[in-house]
Amino acid sequence: MSHAFLQGGVRADVQARDEVVTLLMDDHQQALLAFRHFERMQSAGELAACEALIRRTCALLTLHATLEEELFYPAVRRCPEIGAAERRLVHEAEVEHLVVRILMSQLRRMEADDPQFGPLVGVLGRYVAHHVKDVEQGLLPRLSHSASVDWRQLSNSLRRRRSELESQWRDELQGDAALATALRKER
Repeated sequence: MSHAFLQGGVRADVQARDEVVTLLMDDHQQALLAFRHFERMQSAGELAACEALIRRTCALLTLHATLEEELFYPAVRRCPEIGAAERRLVHEAEVEHLVVRILMSQLRRMEADDPQFGPLVGVLGRYVAHHVKDVEQGLLPRLSHSASVDWRQLSNSLRRRRSELESQWRDELQGDAALATALRKER
């Protein structure tokens, strides 16, 4: 093999790895930003906007959790460089996903003027923030240096599955178009 071919392959692997990391981290940041927005809107008494934001955020979290559970965590588990601490983080993340799904189920049945709506959103936000820390500080740094991960395959699979899920959740992900645009501008 030529040296240029090897460099191109390595470059493509690095680019694919960066795409995977960016995809996961962008979802994390979008969710964290939504929780900060929720606090401001709730303080301002914008209940309809709060409810729309949380419905959209729940759809994003469902999409993101599905990607992690179906594709990212299996890639972590297959990685021989991953140790017991990282495997524990994957198990904890799966439990966090379960709790997050329960909280989101409750929120979907509520309206923003319910006295429990705000506290449930707060708990959900804390779970998401803890999850973000574990993934971004625990799993991604360790996994991103792994040569045993097929980064191109993982990136392609994540993009393809994300597209399918976005189609499935289109209405919920769009939510209030003005709010979605405002959140994108803040990122």
